[in-house]
Amino acid sequence: MIRRPSPAQSREYYVDAAEAARFLSIHPRTLQQLARAGIVPAHALGSGPRKFWRFLLSELDDWLRARIDSSCGAVRVIDRERKVQ
Repeated sequence: MIRRPSPAQSREYYVDAAEAARFLSIHPRTLQQLARAGIVPAHALGSGPRKFWRFLLSELDDWLRARIDSSCGAVRVIDRERKVQ
């Protein structure tokens, strides 16, 4: 028998721009600008010109993973200790 999580267990909560920006390692203002431009997945709350933006971390994770270009190969790490000599 396959057990599936109940809706209460699988519920994901919306996060504000500050928490979503920490997840993406960018400034919250930058994230809000990207949300306004429709570049990142975001959910606007409010009907006026100033909206509150909320984000789902799973959507941001999917968006970020889709932007990864794995065709360019591995990143080369430079050993700073050898370079200093």
